Amino acid sequence: MSLIVTALCWSKNGSRNLTRLSTQLRQVSRVLGPDLEIKEDLFNFTRGRFVCNEQYETSQRHVRFNVNELARRAAHAIGASKCIKIAKYPDGMYNKSMLLTMDDGSQVVTKVPNPTAGLPHYTTASEVATMDFVKNVIKTPVPKVLAWCSNAQNPVGAEYIIMEKVPGIELECVWPNMEIKDRLTVVKCIAQFQQAWTSISFTRYGSLYYSKDLEDAHVDGQALYFDAKGNHIVDEKFAIGPSTSRENFDHGRATIEFDRGPWRFLEAYHAAIAHREIACVSQMFQLPKSPISLRGPGTYVPTRAKKLKALHCYLDLIKFLLPADRTISTPHLWHNDLHVANIFVDPSEPTKVVSLIDWQSTHISPLYFQARQPQIIDHDGPSMVGLERPQPPENLDELDPIARKHAQSLYLHQALVSLYNTLTHRRNPRLFAALQFQHTEKYLLLLLARNLLIDGEASYLLQIAELESCWQDFSTEKPYPFFFSREEREQLLSDIEGFNRGTQAMQSIKHALGDLFPEKGVVRPDQYDEAINALEQMKEQIIEIFATSEGDKEVWEEMWPFGR
Repeated sequence: MSLIVTALCWSKNGSRNLTRLSTQLRQVSRVLGPDLEIKEDLFNFTRGRFVCNEQYETSQRHVRFNVNELARRAAHAIGASKCIKIAKYPDGMYNKSMLLTMDDGSQVVTKVPNPTAGLPHYTTASEVATMDFVKNVIKTPVPKVLAWCSNAQNPVGAEYIIMEKVPGIELECVWPNMEIKDRLTVVKCIAQFQQAWTSISFTRYGSLYYSKDLEDAHVDGQALYFDAKGNHIVDEKFAIGPSTSRENFDHGRATIEFDRGPWRFLEAYHAAIAHREIACVSQMFQLPKSPISLRGPGTYVPTRAKKLKALHCYLDLIKFLLPADRTISTPHLWHNDLHVANIFVDPSEPTKVVSLIDWQSTHISPLYFQARQPQIIDHDGPSMVGLERPQPPENLDELDPIARKHAQSLYLHQALVSLYNTLTHRRNPRLFAALQFQHTEKYLLLLLARNLLIDGEASYLLQIAELESCWQDFSTEKPYPFFFSREEREQLLSDIEGFNRGTQAMQSIKHALGDLFPEKGVVRPDQYDEAINALEQMKEQIIEIFATSEGDKEVWEEMWPFGR
């Protein structure tokens, strides 16, 4: 405040000092920061309410920071005098995102990670480096990062990223009303991005960082990646470090110590997945609840022993599961969440993609794990495999209007997927081969092992037991390495039946509740009380169906996944 006192003293000397006073007051404004209206909701999770462990879940999505300091840094980053307005975007599960408007009308987007985002420092540092690499090396359009900090011990009081506001509009604004030919044009554009991502393969599996942000980065003369021509490229600006993949942090994994990479060899990458799940199964106080199946008496109830057995079987299987075509195993950087809200297009030319957003937790992993058709062409109904062509709907005139509309819509969606597959087959054969590998049992056994902490050990063990009859497809040199007694196989079949009952019960609840069902544990705030009451009624019905004793009822009360 000494600047104000000095300025007022100077003002007594006459009008010639008015200009100085004005200048000093502007400086005061810059020193003190912007005069912003700050509401508590800015720091809280307000998109919905959690039906289970609400206090804990909301605390994991609460982050307090110095809004004025963040706004000041944003203004400085864009060359504006001050920020005059801050508006919060709808909450994500992992970040607070805000739109900041400056006094000259310019705007920037800022992002502050929640505690759920991942490991401190690494998640933010990797996201920034990844966006830089993708934008300037792979030439994929992404927002420009203007300023950032991955150390929460700064005047803002939190990690943050300040980036340009993406020009254009979200694809979701125009996609529903797009003609099929325009949708195909957008899909072709996404396929071109994927072709560029396929053309660059890295020398390790993990996540990308600036070398300066890794304490143990070894970059002297080492190749970072191979370009489209197969040349070894040394770029000491970047390095590959620990993976920031969501599966390394979700469902309580963040609290457990295990190898997060990087990994030079494919088998080491897969073995680390098994050891991660083994560590989590062994060390967690309580196993995570299943999002897809009810667990309790009368259904399947997992045990640590069964999960650990499945994981040790996976460890023994890895060398038999890896694809013979090693060109689809190379490490690649990929955007795996290309839904309509993460794709921005030119409003005057909606088929032109101008930016892809949300690169948090992007990681480098085998092409067969990264390969995926863009989410924008996902649909309900039979999928199109390989070069399969959809069949035009028959007897449309005999269908009622609703059924006719559904049949026509399904055909158009399938046609779009078929066109994407054909385009990929012609222009990106490695990606097409990776997509084809995903239809094999080898891939399924590699994929399911990544989430055995949560679900699937019973079906995984049964699949392994059934491999004995077709082991020649996996190895002609080594004998089948496992033994399952008749009693064990019968128990596995019983476990699967129980799991299916639990899954069907969960689906019945989801169908009965409709919009009240808590996807990812969240419901709209205005639906909270109604949802809690509906779930309580569902619990009573489930207990009536499955419980055969007072003890069973108590277990169901304890294991019910939607308790407060």
